Amino acid sequence: PLLLLLLLAAAAPASPAAAPTSCPAACSCSNQASRVICTRRELLEVPGSISVNTRYLNLQENHIQVIRTDTFKHLRHLEILQLSRNLVRKVEVGAFNGLPNLNTLELFDNRLTTVPTQAFEYLSKLRELWLRNNPIESIPSYAFNRVPSLRRLDLGELKRLEYISEAAFEGLVNLRYLNLGMCNLKEIPNLTALVRLEELELSGNRLGRVRPGSFQGLGSLRKLWLMHARVAAVERNAFDDLKALEELNLAHNELASLPHDLFAPLHRLERVHLHHNPWRCDCDVLWLSWWLRETVPSNTSCCARCHAPPALRGRYLGELEPGHFTCYAPVIVEPPADLNVTEGMAAELKCRTGTAMTSVNWLTPNGTLMTHGSYRVRISVLHDGTLNFTNVTVQDTGQYTCMVTNAAGNTTASATLNVSAAD
Repeated sequence: PLLLLLLLAAAAPASPAAAPTSCPAACSCSNQASRVICTRRELLEVPGSISVNTRYLNLQENHIQVIRTDTFKHLRHLEILQLSRNLVRKVEVGAFNGLPNLNTLELFDNRLTTVPTQAFEYLSKLRELWLRNNPIESIPSYAFNRVPSLRRLDLGELKRLEYISEAAFEGLVNLRYLNLGMCNLKEIPNLTALVRLEELELSGNRLGRVRPGSFQGLGSLRKLWLMHARVAAVERNAFDDLKALEELNLAHNELASLPHDLFAPLHRLERVHLHHNPWRCDCDVLWLSWWLRETVPSNTSCCARCHAPPALRGRYLGELEPGHFTCYAPVIVEPPADLNVTEGMAAELKCRTGTAMTSVNWLTPNGTLMTHGSYRVRISVLHDGTLNFTNVTVQDTGQYTCMVTNAAGNTTASATLNVSAAD
């Protein structure tokens, strides 16, 4: 019986993982089969007999439709897996089992309608994930929380995307680059979980307006691209959270002006692209002209040209002077009113201006200047310029002065807050 078992073992065919340097017939291999290329071979399935030594596997431009469970389980040294430009519509749970060293996974240009979240389990070293140009319709909560090691995530050109969950990007604490360009987005999704994000691509969407709070939590962001995004307005304080921003691209949009001192909180900003916008060169852009001359003095022609009025059409923004037009100090259309409240109550002092292109600050009774983004536990300046108190104390009593500023100067209005002790 022992002799028979030995004979049977000798006659048995080798498993796909048996030959360390074997090469599938449909592929070409190099570097002792550590590099396997199987592109454009009309493959319907992932071939067997791929060497256990494989570190790079290219299966692009075939006809593979399903990535089955345990397909690559013997390729423990695999670092780069390219499955792009196939017909992949389904990735089974466990499809990437046994790939502890996988660094890059490319699945772009396929037919996936959902994010194969569960298939990413155990990819503990995955750094790059490419899912661009798939007919994915939604990104659910915790879609990528199984791969917290991700540094780069490409979700560009998801042209059928209709929904992104508020918690879609939870767990991606190491992500440095995110592409959401050309995804038909009408608003910027919740990105607060991406605390280490450095580069964000949002070009080619239909955003319309950029609102305050859109970039909350992105204190590490260095580059922001918003080209061809149909942006017609950037609201006051919209970029205040981007303290580390170095480069901002707003080219090819529908912007005519920007709020006064929009870039003031962005102390590291040094490259701004503003060309191909219908800039209206009046007092509202004078601050921007000055800012451009200070920030990019060697190249004032880099950024934008006036679209209106006719007399200034074609002039570079960085060349504008106050003498080109008559400017007037801003108007406060709803000044703050004296207020009597009881200790512990919430309170608001309004200060509404005639245009959103101004900046609004407040001077408190003790001489502190409050701006949007100033950190005070109970007191804050809201996006519309309102001074908000979550719960007042007797010590808050005094005169508060609203200061509204544009390129021509500033206008002030004061009101007294009286806080009485609670019974």
